[in-house]
Order: sequence, then C-alpha cells, then structure tokens
Amino acid sequence: MTKENVLILGSGGREHALCWKLSKSPYLKELYCIPGNGGIETIAHTDTSVDIMNFEAVKRFAIDHEIGLIVVGKENPLVSGIVDYFKKNSEIKVFGPNQHAATLEGSKIFAKNFFMKHDIPTAPYQTFFSKDDAIYYLRSQAMYPVVIKADGLAQGKGVMIVHNEEEAIHSIKEMMDSKRFQSAGEKIVIENFLDGKELSYQLLFMDGEYVELIPSVDYKRALDDNEGPNTGGMGNMAPPPWLDDDLIKQIKNKIIKKLASSLKIEGIQFTGVLFLGLMICQNTPYILEINVRFGDPESQVVLPLLKNDLLEIILNPKIPFSETPLTWLNKKTTCVVLASKGYPDHYEIDKPITGLEKLAGKDNVLVFHAGTKKNGNQYFTNGGRVLNVVGMGDTWQESRQVAYEAAKLIHFDGKTNRTDIGLFE
Repeated sequence: MTKENVLILGSGGREHALCWKLSKSPYLKELYCIPGNGGIETIAHTDTSVDIMNFEAVKRFAIDHEIGLIVVGKENPLVSGIVDYFKKNSEIKVFGPNQHAATLEGSKIFAKNFFMKHDIPTAPYQTFFSKDDAIYYLRSQAMYPVVIKADGLAQGKGVMIVHNEEEAIHSIKEMMDSKRFQSAGEKIVIENFLDGKELSYQLLFMDGEYVELIPSVDYKRALDDNEGPNTGGMGNMAPPPWLDDDLIKQIKNKIIKKLASSLKIEGIQFTGVLFLGLMICQNTPYILEINVRFGDPESQVVLPLLKNDLLEIILNPKIPFSETPLTWLNKKTTCVVLASKGYPDHYEIDKPITGLEKLAGKDNVLVFHAGTKKNGNQYFTNGGRVLNVVGMGDTWQESRQVAYEAAKLIHFDGKTNRTDIGLFE
C-alpha cells in the first residue's frame, strides 16, 4: 500500500484527535487540515482561506496538494452532499456517507421516523411544522418533562429539556419564531423524556458492513450535576464503568443489528462512522439520535485507546470488513473540556492560554485543541470549547485524576469546566 496525502475537514477537538491518530500511520505522506486550529497546525498543514462548504474550492485544494483521501470531521459538508460531489467530479476518496445517508443526522424527523418504521426502540415523539400546532399539543397532551429538538443541525445545542408549559412554549418560540438555530428550528420534534444514563456508541462502516468502536459516556449539559443548557459535550469517559455484558448484548440485538439491516432494506449503502446516542433506562437501551461522523468529544477518548492503524483501515479495508479485528489498549480515558465563560451562548475569545508547556512530554496526558489559534509561540482562545484535556490510566479513577490535575495547569481568562466528569452513581 502506497503512502497518501490526507486532508481532514474541520477545526475542533475531534479533528485534532483525528490528525493525531492519522499522523502516526506509516501510510501517511503529508497531512492537511482545513481550516484547522492552533493545535492542529503543529502536526498538519492548515489553511483557513478555504471554505469547507465550497466543494469546488475543496476539490481545487485537494488536486493542488495531491490528496488521496479526505476525512470529513464536521457534519455540515456530509449533510450537504460532499461525498456525492466528489464521486461525481473527482477520483479522490472521501471517507463518509452520501447525502441521503447523512439525512439520519441532518433531520431528527427523518431519523425518528426511521427508528419507528424499523421497530428500533426510541422515545415516543410527535413532529411539528408550525408553532401553533406544537403549543396546542403541549397544552392538551404533554406530560412534563419533555424534550424539544430542532429538526436540523444545531452543533449539538438544539435539544431543550423543559419541565413545564412556560419553559416549553419559550423554547418553541425561540426555535420557530426567533430562529435561534436558523433554519434548523423551522421543524421540531417533541419527545417523551427518558430518564437514565447516556451512552455513545460508534460503528465504523464500510459499504454496509461494520465493526464496533469501544463505547463511551458523554456529558452534554454545561454545568455540574447535569444542569444548565445542552452543549456539544463538556467531557467524556471510555469505556463506561457501568456497562456490563448483558447491556451490551441488548444494544447489539435490539439496536445495532436492527439498524444495520434496516439500512440495507432502505438501500442505504453506508460508509463512514455511524454514531449512536443511546439512553439506558432501567437497564433497557433506547436510541435518541444518530450522527454520521466521529463523535466530539467521544473521539478524544476512543481514538487514543485504538491500537489499529486507522488510516490503514480506511485506505485498505479487509473484506469482509465485519471481521476486521480491532484491538484496544487495556486503559481508561477521561476527557475534561475547558470552555470559555458563557459557553454555549455568549463568550469572549482572544484570551491568552498559558500552562500547556507544563504538559509537554507526559505520556498519560493528551491535549486536543478545540477552539484555539496560534500567533507566534502563543496560543489564544478562539471558540466556546477551547481545549480537551485527556487523561489515561489503568483505572477510571486514575484517568480522571490525571485529566483534572492536567486541566488545573492550564489557564486562560474565563476558563470554565465541569468538575464531575467521570463521577458515577
């Protein structure tokens, strides 16, 4: 197998983790990332002048730099059809699903209807295309709490858990009237609230066959004790301490196998990463959502544990792919997200970051940049989620301790983070 130039599309902690993992492959020639961030530019060539939603510009960049593989980190290009574009207009391989398959993430309504059609366990729901119909439903039938979801892409923030009618109506008006999530909130889903433990499951698909990555647990809410608004993720741990063999068996039989066969029934030939957001209620799994790319910050705790060469898997998948053996380090990982004060709403940027040099060379700590930029030798904040600090250890407690001790050494004005990542009942 020859060496390839590889291009990553995206700018967050997930893309930094992907760059870090792919950079270790002997099959990598040169690594590029558009637009990248301050941390990524230390291991890949970055370019902020190209808009990743301008597929023609991405193609020109790829041709100019002799790219053999494009790995799409962010969901927006996938939902907008970048895979279809390159299949039609180029010989360059793009790792990700086509536009039709990406609708599983691009539309909550499409996904929920898919689950219901194929008898995949999910929370009961109703869909609404008008504010008045949604409010009428709430006033006549809703049992609180309920979950209100924007139909389209909202960077992980388009989910509201509301506890009374006043909160519910306010959330609906924010989505459908005030356009808080632009066009993503023009249609909404109102879903029964499921109380339990969240679980992230990622499947690596090649032409309909799949292998499972190790699961992880994500912390979506901004504040300790799962309070505050939903975010793109404030931390993660892999694998979850409470996940036992019986539950894994249920997930495989009730959700994963059904989902894989349903994709074939619908003629969806999936290639890429299928991310399942699950809720475990009374030891029974339900699927809440699907993403069609690597999770963020799930990738930051899963990829460091993967022994296999990810680039080799993508470039030269062994057939049948479902029998590809994945091997894992016998370690635990915890990710603590350092965010800007005010995230996920209003926050300031351009704050100098100090302390990163104290972590250089530590084998049990990885720092993935999510929202940073670099000016000379100085890093600055450039987003809501700034840094992902990952600790690795032989036990969950050790990995958690390593992550939090490392996080304390990093400073920037307005730094915030949850203090309960990795604490379990």
